[in-house]
Amino acid sequence: MKKLLFILLLPFVFVACTGNGPEGAAKGFSESMAKGDMTEAKKYVTPQTGALLDMIGSMGGSEKMPTYPDYKFEMVKDSIEGDSIAWVTYKTPTGDEDVLNLVKQDGEWKVSMGK
Repeated sequence: MKKLLFILLLPFVFVACTGNGPEGAAKGFSESMAKGDMTEAKKYVTPQTGALLDMIGSMGGSEKMPTYPDYKFEMVKDSIEGDSIAWVTYKTPTGDEDVLNLVKQDGEWKVSMGK
């Protein structure tokens, strides 16, 4: 009985752990950006970062960015400070490593980029 319960609950535990933490926001943001979907990417960012993405888009910057439709997020490591600041190191579409800064706002992790 315990084994059956474990098997039934495992998918829900996995989704809960990956979807709401800093990794989930980093994944959603990076995969959306790799596909060139700024609208979707903005769902994972702070309002200030959303304004920055809008500025880039209005200058035609998003049209000049290469897209990687088959990109799949690969986290290298994460670091969480307290309950509101995090960093996620991940593999970029070109195979390099990069770091995303995240903050928790209104209970949700959001990517935060400076100007």
